[in-house]
Amino acid sequence: MKYKHKNISFLLPLLLMVALPCAMAAAGNLRGDINNDNQVNVADVTALIGYVLGNNQAADESQVDVNRDGQVNVADVTTLISYVLGNITFPPEPEEFTVNDVTFTMIPVEGGTFSMGATAEQGNDANSRELPVHEVTLSTFYIGATEVTQELWEVVMGSNPSYFKGPLLPIENISWEDCQLFIASLNELTGQSFRLPTEAEWEFAARGGIESMGYKYAGSDNPATVAWYSYNDSWELRGTGYYGTHAVATRTPNELGLFDMSGNVHEWCHDWFGAYTTENQTNPVGPVSGSSRVYRGGCWYFDEWFCRVSFRNSMAASYRSYGIGLRLAL
Repeated sequence: MKYKHKNISFLLPLLLMVALPCAMAAAGNLRGDINNDNQVNVADVTALIGYVLGNNQAADESQVDVNRDGQVNVADVTTLISYVLGNITFPPEPEEFTVNDVTFTMIPVEGGTFSMGATAEQGNDANSRELPVHEVTLSTFYIGATEVTQELWEVVMGSNPSYFKGPLLPIENISWEDCQLFIASLNELTGQSFRLPTEAEWEFAARGGIESMGYKYAGSDNPATVAWYSYNDSWELRGTGYYGTHAVATRTPNELGLFDMSGNVHEWCHDWFGAYTTENQTNPVGPVSGSSRVYRGGCWYFDEWFCRVSFRNSMAASYRSYGIGLRLAL
């Protein structure tokens, strides 16, 4: 981060404009909480001006780059003033959670509207399950930066059913029903409301949300850069005798910083499986009943066809495989 100090004393009169009770931001949004008192208000503007002038240090160094441009200067002060005045809002930021010394990260996915299904970049690879393309609008949600690891599953459940063992390998050999037990226990430990992502949330996140570049796979048009799947597995590890899943976050992430959404293990979603319709939808949760649950994403032992962001399949809720795991949503 580059710090660029400027004389910004001309901004001091503006502090009088924001020194109003109604300008105080709600506690809990810590971007711009320069003095680390769990609220963002005029005191933080004063503290930030002192920081930029080199007169004082920030209690939380991670908060001084308010506009997230890699520099700390007058632009951050003006951004913070606009926020305190209520003229702008800050997008949500990643959140970390720790359970018995195991930490995992949830990435915000800002709400938006997208075309779900066999869009043009899927070409001739799409099948009837991915049609018709339809418009979906989603509210903001959080999704796991990685698939749930075996170390997290173990500290929550006290056991590890995975076929391939390793703390940073994704949990697998678990059913949709097993996921519900895990999530219930995790929520009891954390006081949160973790859940499986809906199928629409999963696809929107895999496509990169509102930051989407329109890739065929989650983060690239070249699956080898973003996914562990049968072909790059065999080429990169040829002759090593390796066979199985891979440590999470060892491929390139997508536009939102999400890893392995195109490969490693398939991921259970909330929804019952059902046919798409042409109607526009808002925050869909799938059919009210069914015979199988949706899973998404590619897998270490299948080819790139399964790695596509629109690929969808389903299995019975009780089904277990060394190719299916999960990713949390919140």
